[in-house]
Amino acid sequence: MLIAAVLTAIAGTAAAGIAGRWTGKLSVGLYRVPLVLNFSEHGCTMDSPSQGVTGLPATVEACTDDSVAITCASIGMSYRAKVCQGVMRGKFTQHGMTFPLEMRPDAPETERRPQTPRPPYPYATTDTIFASVDGTRLGGTMALPDGARTMVVFVTGSGPQNRDEELFGHKPFAVIADQLARNGVASLRYDDRGTGQSEGDFTSSTIYTFRDDAQAAIETARSIPGIERVGIIGHSEGGTIAFMIAADSAADFAVSLAGMAIPAKELLLWQNERALDKAGIRGKAKDQSMALIGKMFDGMANRQHLNPDSLTASGQYDAVPKAVVESVRKNYTSRSPWLDCFVSLDPTPWLENVSCPLLAINGTKDTQVEAESNLAGIAARVPHAKIMSMAGLNHLMQHAETGETDEYGEIRETIAPEVLDAIVEFCRLPSESGVE
Repeated sequence: MLIAAVLTAIAGTAAAGIAGRWTGKLSVGLYRVPLVLNFSEHGCTMDSPSQGVTGLPATVEACTDDSVAITCASIGMSYRAKVCQGVMRGKFTQHGMTFPLEMRPDAPETERRPQTPRPPYPYATTDTIFASVDGTRLGGTMALPDGARTMVVFVTGSGPQNRDEELFGHKPFAVIADQLARNGVASLRYDDRGTGQSEGDFTSSTIYTFRDDAQAAIETARSIPGIERVGIIGHSEGGTIAFMIAADSAADFAVSLAGMAIPAKELLLWQNERALDKAGIRGKAKDQSMALIGKMFDGMANRQHLNPDSLTASGQYDAVPKAVVESVRKNYTSRSPWLDCFVSLDPTPWLENVSCPLLAINGTKDTQVEAESNLAGIAARVPHAKIMSMAGLNHLMQHAETGETDEYGEIRETIAPEVLDAIVEFCRLPSESGVE
């Protein structure tokens, strides 16, 4: 009876405008966390895009024309709000802390993500399964325009991602693949192992595992009838993998979209310094925090598994804020094989062995891979590379205001048109015709 009553309440509010997707931002100290509530006749789910959480089931306790109350026991959360003139205003409570939260109806997906390609397509698409070097079966999608002689393989950034590199509802790889196919270039994009339709264990994998997966995808692409040249397009970590593949002469050309070209520890320290600045940590507290974080990275790179308290036992970190100490302890004890491997990476040897054509793009508002030093490192080691610094673009290659990660989901553009044009021009043979 309770379930029936809840479903009836939800159905009854659809006419009042409750059904659908509602978005808002939770202000937590200096941070603003985007949240999404999805109401339907089946109930409610919650998304936290910046944390990679989607479809978290929530219980609708009450839902009328002018109010709503939901709970999510799995994360100790409740939200109670009044609905007036198309706006929810209420209180978000989690683990005893309460914050004001305002939610508003969001636009349909076709408006929120206008670049996402939708069928029918003027080219063939087919899902496929191929085996990686260790035999793991990976699921992917091929876009196959008529007469294509060039094919590209896509490699995603860090973290488990699907074949479209989907993030905040954006599908950048689907957008690039569509643009390439409309210009006569075929492609293969695939789910990371342990994600989507791909088998395997993501948590035990390292960048070298993902390099092997990319190598297998390239070999699969070379087996397609009519394909004469195969390239690789990688974003972020995938861009670094593109350097690895190119250094082994496994690809005929490579595209790096914000791929890391400087030592990983240097990059991670830069990211952490930005985070400390953003949190208002200055002077001695900042200096000691950076020293402690560097010590943590050294321990990871050396594969040390020390008691986390030993990191601060010397007494040299008395000015480090408690939140930073706790973060270091947590990251040190919960680290993954991927992170231990990544911290010690230096892409320099790979870059110095790249002989194939290389296109490297970074956005000037990238807050995850600093553009100037990154592109300078590539230019110094790959003199023949085509280097493009794109003004005003963030890490996802979107036109951005701040470039911060919490802005990604708010931007409707999935990828800047000038980036798409640059990729197509670089990958396409003059003789390959478009199918617009």
